[in-house]
Amino acid sequence: MKHLALAVTSFLTLALLGGCAQQQATPAPGLLNSTCAISGEPIDAAITSDFQGGKVGFCCEKCQSKWMKLDDAGKAAAVAKHK
Repeated sequence: MKHLALAVTSFLTLALLGGCAQQQATPAPGLLNSTCAISGEPIDAAITSDFQGGKVGFCCEKCQSKWMKLDDAGKAAAVAKHK
């Protein structure tokens, strides 16, 4: 029983650590961010807005609407957070 608990714990630890490496995304070509600038979710490449000479991607139109309400400082912070 002790060995089973150790095996399960080891498996879960490796599974969780493996997932962390996959979450490091890089921005798609032409985008300033790698995940949605509002939610942090994966980007839908068809939903973007222009910002500081580049394009910012979003996961949905709702997040794009929230983006439009931010001032420039808020937009810059959002992009920096989701590079």
